[in-house]
Amino acid sequence: MLYQELYILVTTFFKDTFKISDYGQTVIVKVSTSASARSEMRAGNQGVDVAVVNIFTETTKENETTISNAIRNAIKAQPSNFSGYDQQDRCDYYGCKKPNDQNDCDSGSLCECQEGLVRPNPQMLMCVALGPTCPETCNEQSKKQCLVKNSTSAVCICLPGYEENKGICQKCAFGYNGINCKDSFQLILTIVGTIAGIVILGMVITLIVSMRLKNKGKNGEEETLIEKDSQNLRLKETGFSNLGAEGSIFPKIRVNLPRDNQPENPYTRPGILPGPDY
Repeated sequence: MLYQELYILVTTFFKDTFKISDYGQTVIVKVSTSASARSEMRAGNQGVDVAVVNIFTETTKENETTISNAIRNAIKAQPSNFSGYDQQDRCDYYGCKKPNDQNDCDSGSLCECQEGLVRPNPQMLMCVALGPTCPETCNEQSKKQCLVKNSTSAVCICLPGYEENKGICQKCAFGYNGINCKDSFQLILTIVGTIAGIVILGMVITLIVSMRLKNKGKNGEEETLIEKDSQNLRLKETGFSNLGAEGSIFPKIRVNLPRDNQPENPYTRPGILPGPDY
């Protein structure tokens, strides 16, 4: 809301100042509280610096002198809103070198940029300051990257996963990663995984051994019971004399009958045997 009010106040001021047909528009470039801006406006007790660019048609007859005089006269008429005006040279605005007093850099893209400034695009009018850069050898092929710390300094360091050794970026040792190989997460994960694997393997081996010992104990008990049952079966009394039947589970029975009571053999009686049929 405050910026909108400021925008309306500034643009209206310049529109009323340049009551000519070749005036185009006023562009607000920067708003700050520093004293380096080109146009200063006061809102209450707080000073605000506004940098603007006034655009005119190519066929205008106005120049920097007539425009500056018109702005200063308008400020004198409104001292409550504006306190002063500082003119900026066109060469300074474009960031170009000023060859001489007669050349005001009206050629735009043809002027030479000041020290520390470059023109990113040949068709671009403005010369801008580029950030700090690293040497050309600081590239991906060398496993290096350029790290910009601030607006004035940059440092070339190895890519993550590499560390510098005598000026050469070498791959990190096993288990280490990150910038300058300071991240040991992989090593910790490998150690923990190995220990966990050993513990699990030991538990499995212990379980197998205990199950085998348990099964062996059961088999021994079964063999003992079978042997005892076999002995009991051989020694169990049957109620009969078991003479001559040692080692057998079936007893032999001896019966003493009188000779007179012995049954007659039917095959010993005469006339009983059948005759031959041939």
